[in-house]
Order: sequence, then C-alpha cells, then structure tokens
Amino acid sequence: MVIKRSMQDTIALKKHKISLSDYDYRHDIENRLLMAKFSSKDLAVLEEILYSPLSISLKKLASNVSLKESEVRSILKKLSKTGLLTIQDDLISVDKEMRKYFEAQILKFDEEFYPGVEYLQGLLRKVPIQILPTWYSIPRTSNNIFDSLIEKYLITPHAYQRYLSELTFGNEILTQIVRDVHHAPGYKIRAQEIIEKYGLSHEQFEEDLLLLEFHFACCLRYEKNGDEWEEVVTPFHEWREYLIFLQESETSPISDPENIVRTRTEDFSFVQDISYLLTHAKKQPIPMSGDLPAKNMLPIIAAKCKGLKEKDPSFLPYVHQLIRKLKQLQFAEIVDGHLHMREDAQEWLSMNLEHRALHLYRHPLNRLLTVSLPEALTHDRPVREAEKSIQRVLQSGWVYFEDFLKGVHVAFSPESHVMLKKCGKSWKYTIPNYSDEEKRLIQATIFEWLFESAIVATGEHEERECFCVTSFGQSLFG
Repeated sequence: MVIKRSMQDTIALKKHKISLSDYDYRHDIENRLLMAKFSSKDLAVLEEILYSPLSISLKKLASNVSLKESEVRSILKKLSKTGLLTIQDDLISVDKEMRKYFEAQILKFDEEFYPGVEYLQGLLRKVPIQILPTWYSIPRTSNNIFDSLIEKYLITPHAYQRYLSELTFGNEILTQIVRDVHHAPGYKIRAQEIIEKYGLSHEQFEEDLLLLEFHFACCLRYEKNGDEWEEVVTPFHEWREYLIFLQESETSPISDPENIVRTRTEDFSFVQDISYLLTHAKKQPIPMSGDLPAKNMLPIIAAKCKGLKEKDPSFLPYVHQLIRKLKQLQFAEIVDGHLHMREDAQEWLSMNLEHRALHLYRHPLNRLLTVSLPEALTHDRPVREAEKSIQRVLQSGWVYFEDFLKGVHVAFSPESHVMLKKCGKSWKYTIPNYSDEEKRLIQATIFEWLFESAIVATGEHEERECFCVTSFGQSLFG
C-alpha cells in the first residue's frame, strides 16, 4: 500500500515552519529520483560532461568514457530531462548553471563523501535567504544565519539531543524514520528498507528525506552496490561520528566480578566506619598517637569495622582517611591527645544509613583530601563535573577504571566542552584531551569522593583498579 498525504501533513512541526513549497523543491526531487537509479555508466558519463567544455561532440564523449554512442545517447536522454544539457545532432550543449548544480551533487557519489555540516550549509543555500528566518526560530537581524542555526540547534551534543527530542512532525512516519536511523547498526539504513517498511512511493520517500535534511535530522548519501548505487540514510556526519565514538568507547563490564577484591566489604562501609569511630568517641574519647589512633586501639577498630584487617598494608592509610574526614566535617576534634565527638555529629548519627551517606555527599565542608591537585581543580565545580562521568556506566556493573577513562568527556574548562567546531575544512564534535592532573581528579572523585558517600564501590581485579556504581548511586544519578 502506498501512503498518500498532503504537503501540510508533512510540514506540521512544533518549532519550525519549514515548507518545501517556499522554493523550487520539485526540481530537487526530480533530480534525486534520477540519481537514485544511477549506474556506474550513468555516473561516468555525467562526470565527463561536468569536466568537459560546455559544448562537446557525442562521438568524443563516447570515446572518452569508452562506451558505444548508442549507450551514451540513451544516458544523455535521461540527463537532458534535468535541464543539464541539450542534444542537437552530434553536439551536446551544457547549461552553465545546471553544471554547477550537478558539480555539487556528484560529490555525493564519492566514497569519501559524507553528508555533514558543509552539506547542510549547501542545502540551505538553495532556499531564498529571506525565507530562512521564517523556517527557523532565529533573529532576522542575524549576521550569519548558518552560524545562528549551529549555535541554537547543533553546538553541543546536549543541545542537539534536546532539539531532536522536541522535534515533532505532523506525520508519525517522519518521526519513525529518525528513530529507525538512530537505532540501526552503524547508524545507517538503506532507503529501500524504509520505503518497504512504510509503504512509500519513491517520490514520497525523497520528499520525506528532503524535509528531514532541512530539519537536520537525517541525510541521504549513496553507496556503491555492485554496478549500481543505492541510497543510504544516516544522521548528519558529525553527529554520526560522535555516536560511533560513544558506542566504541562504551566500557565493557568485568566478566568475572566474583574475583574482585573490594576496598571495603559493603557499599556503605565508609559511612559505617566513621559512624563507629564517632559512637566510640562519644562513649569514650579515643587516645591518639599523632593523626592515628593509639596502637592499643587499632585491633579494636579492625574488629569492629567489618572486613578491616590490621595486617593489611592499606589498613593504616584507611584509618587515617577516616580520622581526617571526621576532622574535616567537624564531626570530631582532637583535644589533649584524644579524639572527641562534637555535638554537630549527634544529628548525623541519628539518621538512617542512606541519609548519612547523602548528608556526607552534600556536606558543605566535604572536600577531596588524598590527592594533590592544582588550585584550579580543587574547587567544588571541577569535582561536580568529574562525578558526572559515572553516568555512562550507571548500569554497567564492575568496570576497569582505565577502560572507563577512555570514554569520559566532561568539561573542566570552556576548552574541554564537547562542541561542534570547524577544524580546517571539516567540522567535528571535539572530544577533550585531559591533562594528568585532570585524570587524577577524575580518579580521586571516584575512588575517594564517591566511594566515601556509597555512590560507588571500589576494588581491584587482576591488579587493576575497578569500580561499580551502587544501587544508591544509581538512585541519585539515574
């Protein structure tokens, strides 16, 4: 069944007022229909015409492409319908303006061609410039309409994803095509599959794709299949490249998590451990030897804090971390060589476990303690940016930190934002490169900051650091 619909049906849109009838779109549709049926011979003849003088003999053209004159004449007859050329006896006359048009179109058949930002810019040039502010929600006073469109709709992945999520059409098929493309392997799908799935005529399909291109939602390109060329639908190139980066940098879970040696036995262990120290200090101040509990207290702490082993090399550094945290939060203080609980900690101890962890996470005095970083990275904002990185592995289970780090793209500075930028002659969504200090910040944020608040659990697997987001962390960041 072929679906019929009016132009008004296809252009109803929440934010844009794109109407193909505002320019000579029929000309584009006819040429797309022609190019969709191109064979290698058709393309060879068209290329020769485009790179020859405006007047050339049929005999010479046939010789240049190594085809029979009858074959070339048949191909020229098809091309003449576009207005590109006229044939009179043996003479082929090429229209100068149409040659410019096809010089741009033939690039789509190059194996290195990808429909990206430059292609979209060329597409918009076909529309009278005074129409564009009507089509898109941009000021008429804009100095550069295309720059304004990028700034508003494409500038960052977040901005573009929001735009796509709000993009609504009067016809559900257009929405479904966008969804199909974004769920297809490699983010590309053959045009014929779309045509068959939705019962479209080829002409309707070309109109739909032209609309989707003007909405920056999908693009059409050609791929060679044997001696023929077939149409393929993808997102615009820079967005597709970014999606592929996300896919390829996805962190695989550790296959045998049962062999992971956890830093602490339970998700809330750190909260429970400082709670024990406070409770003990409330009943009886803890004797201290410098920044650590006195030697006679260490076996008691190891016995009371589940999973701690006094002979473990990490035991003393961990106990030191507990004491430093209590002092930093002003939950405890050392007076006359003893650790005393302060009144401020009483309310915290009365909370349930999850609320204690949440209070610890949000405490205004809480800061990273165990890593040396430049001052610019020690403020609250960089840490908050670093903690966002775990959103990519919320449901991934246990992962290696070094694998996880390859897919991190958070912004510690304006330069490290993922943004659509022109790099030479091409465009791309830039992925930040992190300094060693920034990598240490990400590591400390996960293995100290989020670990202490029970948002992640940490451990070691085959001598490699690893972590997972806990159920509590999923509830906060999901």
